[in-house]
Amino acid sequence: MSIDKSKVVILGGGTGGVIVANLLGRKAKKQADVTLVSKQDNVFYEADLPYRIFDRKSFKSQYKSVRKVVNNNVSILKEEVVGLDVDNKSVSFKGGSSIPYDYLVISTGAHYDYDAVPGFKEGAYHYYNEEGIHELRKALDEFVEQGKGGNIVIGIADLPFKCPVAPLEGVFMTEHFLRRKKLRKTTNLHYLSPIGGAFSIEQANVHIEKKFAKKGINLHTFFNTETIHTDRKVVESLEGDELEYDLLIMVPPHRGQPFLHGTPIVDSEGWVNVNTKTLQNEDYPNVFALGDAANLPVSKAGSSAHYQAMAAAHNLIDILKGKMDISQVKERYNGHATCLVMTSLTSAMFFDFNYNRPPFGLGYISNRLFYYIKKYQRFLYFYGFLSGRM
Repeated sequence: MSIDKSKVVILGGGTGGVIVANLLGRKAKKQADVTLVSKQDNVFYEADLPYRIFDRKSFKSQYKSVRKVVNNNVSILKEEVVGLDVDNKSVSFKGGSSIPYDYLVISTGAHYDYDAVPGFKEGAYHYYNEEGIHELRKALDEFVEQGKGGNIVIGIADLPFKCPVAPLEGVFMTEHFLRRKKLRKTTNLHYLSPIGGAFSIEQANVHIEKKFAKKGINLHTFFNTETIHTDRKVVESLEGDELEYDLLIMVPPHRGQPFLHGTPIVDSEGWVNVNTKTLQNEDYPNVFALGDAANLPVSKAGSSAHYQAMAAAHNLIDILKGKMDISQVKERYNGHATCLVMTSLTSAMFFDFNYNRPPFGLGYISNRLFYYIKKYQRFLYFYGFLSGRM
């Protein structure tokens, strides 16, 4: 690295990290040596995961090499982060090496803590990664082959979790799938929500709950999952309620990455504390965090990471070019997030909102147009969004 350039280290080769890297690689190449740290060789497009439960297609199209989507001015380091020293501005890796930084961007996503709920690993299925999809496919096949129906329970193990619409998509798509398999009449569908509704934004929740009622989906609110009793096939809530299941599909418990725990920049769950509009840690202003890794009052979702990355990157570019002091960065992020929500195997709704504005009315109309937009937006993701030009 050049001694006269600032050292910018970006942790995480997902949506947020790649966008920040690309913007800095293009717009601040004279001012900074930029290193992207990723323990994976590929960027993985997660929005297609619910489809893979039902269409049985290969996951190949959801992967792209990190090197192919990252600007050539950015160095890529394949390492697993195990330690962070924010006082000495250093990141350490599993292999024993470390790297210094002047500015740090944390976009490492969430860690799935399967042990946080007793019985989760043994009794619940999920679709939050490729391995989970394969296991769920087998369980769903067995349910269909038995041909007698039963209780399918879909719920949320803990808060917060990424992609808040994902469990909703799961229950809507499962309902349609069961109708196709002629098992809907003999299958009870249950949705467990730890809050007072099916969804956290009330204006959208009204429309979602209407769909639940129309489709005969049983909604259980304020159900905070405590234990999964695999011997009895029962899921029990903190409040003492119990519900029997034949197939249990749950969002795994989410936590901040293990290497962040114990550092002075995180809360008790390991999420990085940042200003909601600048994405800076207030005690260590040279540390930015975004996406699932950040403690923000907005959905942990790919679209959120996209908009946050754009905001953080442009602030860093201005700092690096001397246009702005690090203590006076612009409030560039307004809580913007978008969600395309599958409401069946062939229809979707669209939500667009920010800190001050709830989703707009048109988005509540469930239709094929939004479905096709979601189905084919993978191309835009790899060749548009990740570049930082969109």
